[in-house]
This record gives sequence, C-alpha cells and structure tokens, in this order.
Amino acid sequence: MTPLSPVLEDYLEVIFRLQREKHFARVSDISTAIEVGKSAVTAALKSLSEKGLVNYRSYEPVTLSKKGEQMAEQILLRRRIIQDFLEKVLAVEKNLVESAACKLEHAVDKEVLDRFICFLAFISRAQKKEKTLRKEFMQFISGGAGSWSCQQCIDEYMKNFERTID
Repeated sequence: MTPLSPVLEDYLEVIFRLQREKHFARVSDISTAIEVGKSAVTAALKSLSEKGLVNYRSYEPVTLSKKGEQMAEQILLRRRIIQDFLEKVLAVEKNLVESAACKLEHAVDKEVLDRFICFLAFISRAQKKEKTLRKEFMQFISGGAGSWSCQQCIDEYMKNFERTID
C-alpha cells in the first residue's frame, strides 16, 4: 500500500481518538476536530474507505477497519516517540511539543524514527547510571558552554556548517 498523505493520516488519528471515546465517529465530529468543512471530510472518508482503512457509508457512523486501526496506532506511536524525543532529549517546552510532533510525524521515516528510539533508550540507560548528559544539555541551553552562550554556539555551528555546503 502506498503511504498516506499527512492529511489522511490526520483523519485516521482523529477517527481513532473518536472511536476510542465514543466507539464511532460522525462526519460532524471529524469536521469539528480537524476544522474543515463536512464536504472535505466526506471526500477524505471516501478515499480512506477505498483504501480499506475505514468503514464508511453516507449518513452512518464511521469506524476504522482492522487495517485502519493498526495504521492509526502506528501513526500515534510515531507521534508519541517524537514527543518523547522533543521533551526528554531536546527539552522543548511542553506547549510547543504537540504542534511540532504533529508536523514532524509526517516527515520522519522509519530509519530516522528508529534512531530517535535508539537515542531515547541510550538516554534512559544513561540516566539509570546517574550520568548527566541531559543535565549537561539543560545547563548548555540555559547558560551556554563555558563563557559562550547557547546562541553563540549555534552561530559558530552554523558558520562551520555553511562552509561545508559550499
């Protein structure tokens, strides 16, 4: 099966959440959640139905097929991993994490996601051994490195990085 577009993945996620909450979804519920018109929802549902991911008939509740549910679970798992990475590794503020993870989840392929997971596992093991990699990073964010601010370090990195592009 060809990968879903980010928009269709978002529909699957919303239907999955509504189905968990109410045991089904309605076009109006999906429309409200995604903030699009009902005609756009209907078009997306037809597409998802053709792909065998949702059970959809006009004017009836919508549910995910087994295949759709499995795909939605994978999408949500990918988002949770990215959120975990943003929070635990990069110390991104919680109010930014959800939005950033939503955008990134559609762009990160399996190989990159596996690397995120591997690094999260590494950090987790390091924390158990009372190593301070994350603490050092938090200090770096707030105070920089030595006499350098975080911004000075970013500027230096970007200057060196730009040289490699030429």
